[in-house]
Amino acid sequence: MHIRLRTRLVALTAGLVLIMTGCSSANSAPAADALYDAASARFHASFAVMHDVLMSVYEGTWQVDQGAYGADPSSCQIDGDTFGHFFNYVRTVQLDDADPDGIEVAALAAFERHGFSTEVTRFGEGEREERNVIAEDPIVGRAVVTVYPATGSIRVTARTDCLPGSAAELSTMIFGTDEHGSWRRVPATETPDAAPQFYFPPGGPEYYDRDGTPVDPQPVVSDPPVRPSQ
Repeated sequence: MHIRLRTRLVALTAGLVLIMTGCSSANSAPAADALYDAASARFHASFAVMHDVLMSVYEGTWQVDQGAYGADPSSCQIDGDTFGHFFNYVRTVQLDDADPDGIEVAALAAFERHGFSTEVTRFGEGEREERNVIAEDPIVGRAVVTVYPATGSIRVTARTDCLPGSAAELSTMIFGTDEHGSWRRVPATETPDAAPQFYFPPGGPEYYDRDGTPVDPQPVVSDPPVRPSQ
């Protein structure tokens, strides 16, 4: 399984490097299809790595923090003046029989398989103990696996650097013009067989009710829609 993931990631990363090299420079930001293609390549490469990390820590269903699936761009500033975008990813799970030492070892091994630089930090004691496996990579950005031994809670996060290109323009290409309802079309869970999705056209499956409650059972999308060429 890990060999297939690494092979797929190498191909995705190579494609991302080619896209970013070919469509952007220090004085320009990608737009239109070039922006979407670069962002999509980055998302899929990141998803492959982070899914491997999740399943290495716990091979079950993880909860997605609302709005933090990893495909919804947020606005940021590059060097304090130029606006760009970043992606935020958050997954959580609570395990009654959590093994903090085993989780720490599994997370480190998963990140190191993908060539991340890593470190471990620990804070507090007893009920306040917190362990963090911190990893960094140019594509994924800064990723952290946090374990709270007293409660069995595990939180996995990743956030990219601020990237060139308009967050608003990219969001419209990913979700269409239905900005108020777009969050309902983003998965609320990540399962072992989850398929990465970066295009959520209006009329697609809804994963949340209007009151913010995740739909149960969650829609299953094994063949995610592909954005048509513009």
